[in-house]
Amino acid sequence: MSDQTYKELAIPYFKEVFDVIDKVLTQRKIPYYLVGVNAIALELLRDRIGPCRGTKDIDFAIMISSMNQYEEIITDLETYGFNKVKDPWTLFHPAYNVVVDLLPFGEIEEKDTMNFTDRFTELHVLGFKEVLEEAKPVQIDEKMIFIPPLQGMVLLKCLFRAN
Repeated sequence: MSDQTYKELAIPYFKEVFDVIDKVLTQRKIPYYLVGVNAIALELLRDRIGPCRGTKDIDFAIMISSMNQYEEIITDLETYGFNKVKDPWTLFHPAYNVVVDLLPFGEIEEKDTMNFTDRFTELHVLGFKEVLEEAKPVQIDEKMIFIPPLQGMVLLKCLFRAN
């Protein structure tokens, strides 16, 4: 058990954004985990090392089965004030001034790639499923957040690519 707090994470509005994402994905029974700089920051906090750099975006890998399911999640998040932006996997919340990337993987992908639109927009998600299997829980305040193990963070950093 950890006594980490959102305040230690030093990311403005992380708690508010995470609470909404967690609520929507949990209600829909969507497996997910935190990725990117925020996942690294949580891992470092376990060893009492403060975040080394700030970021205004929060990245989540979400396992879904269809584009319809993805659009339903987006619609749910829009009711909480999130807006779509240029990249189809990115949302922005103006009140929190936070960007959220929802990186879908699972049955929706084809050949380790997720295609969003008729326009050439691809998200390479090789390794996301494997990392989900090894994701580990981190307690922060009253919530449990799943993050990749260290080797998963390295794998995703090396393999992740968006076109």
